[in-house]
Amino acid sequence: MIIYESRPDVTVEATVLAFKANNKILLKGGKEAVHSNTAIVKLWYMALEEHNLSTDYIQMLTMNRTETQAFLRNPTEQLDLIVPRGGEQLIKFVKEHAKCAVLVSGRGNNFLYIDEAADWKQTIEVILNAKTQKISACNALDKILVSKKLPDYAGRILNLNEILKDSGVEVLVDEETKSILSDEKLITDDSIWYQEFLEMKCCIGTVNSVFDAIEKINEYSGGHSATVMTTNTDIAKKFMEQVDCAVVYQNASTRFTDGGQIGVGAELAISTDKLHHRGPLGLKELVTNKYYVFGDGHVRV
Repeated sequence: MIIYESRPDVTVEATVLAFKANNKILLKGGKEAVHSNTAIVKLWYMALEEHNLSTDYIQMLTMNRTETQAFLRNPTEQLDLIVPRGGEQLIKFVKEHAKCAVLVSGRGNNFLYIDEAADWKQTIEVILNAKTQKISACNALDKILVSKKLPDYAGRILNLNEILKDSGVEVLVDEETKSILSDEKLITDDSIWYQEFLEMKCCIGTVNSVFDAIEKINEYSGGHSATVMTTNTDIAKKFMEQVDCAVVYQNASTRFTDGGQIGVGAELAISTDKLHHRGPLGLKELVTNKYYVFGDGHVRV
C-alpha cells in the first residue's frame, strides 16, 4: 500500500513497480488528483484484461482521512508493506498503527554546505538549480550553510543573497549572517531548521567548519539529501562519510535524488529509513532473494 501526495506520475510508477515485482498494490493518492488517478487505473485495467490478467493487481482507494485511519488500524486486505509519502503526522500514525512493515519516505529539508574551498561559480549554479527548479519536490534545497573562512566571506554572502532575491527566493538568516544581511528576517525559533519549505524560501546560516556543518545537518535535516560545495577532496570525504543522509553530494544539486537520475529507474519513494533500503526505492528493492542450490549427493563436512 502506498499513501501519497497529489501526483498522478506516482500512480504510474507505483503500479508499474508493483506489477513487475508480482505484487498487488493499494493506491491512496491525494484527493486533488482523484480524476487523473481514476483515468490511469482504468487504463491499467484495460491492459490487464487484454492479457487475461486479473485487475485485482491494482486497487485505488478513495477513502477519506478518517476511513483511511480506520483501514490502517484494521486492514481488510493483507498488507506486507506500507509506504507513507507525506508529513510527519501521517508517518507517525502509520508507524503506530500498521500491522506490517513500514518504509518511510519522509521530509526533504535538504542542506548545502559552502566550504572555504568552494568554486563560487559552481556554487551559485548548484544553489539556484537545487532551490528554484522545482520547489514542490522533496529533493529541493531549503538550507544553506556558509563557512566563515570562505574568501571574501561578507562579499560572497551579499552576492548570494542578491542572486536569491533576484530569483524570487525569500531569505531567512541566523544571527551571525544577520550582521551582513541586516535587511533579512532573523531566525528567532530554531524549529525552522527542521522545516521542509516546499516554497521559494531558504535559510542561510554561518558555520566555523565542516564539522559544525555536519553537526547541524545531522541534527535538523530529514535524512534525505545533502551537498558539500568544495574542491578539497578530504573535506568532501569527511562530509560525505559523516552526514547522515540517504544521498550525499560533492559539487552537485540535490535535485538528482530521483530514481531515474540515480539509475534505479521508476521509484516507489525516496526512503529515509535505513532498513531494509535507503534512498530511491526501485524494482530491485521491492523483491527479495531466493537461493537455488543444485547438488549431486553433496553433504557438509
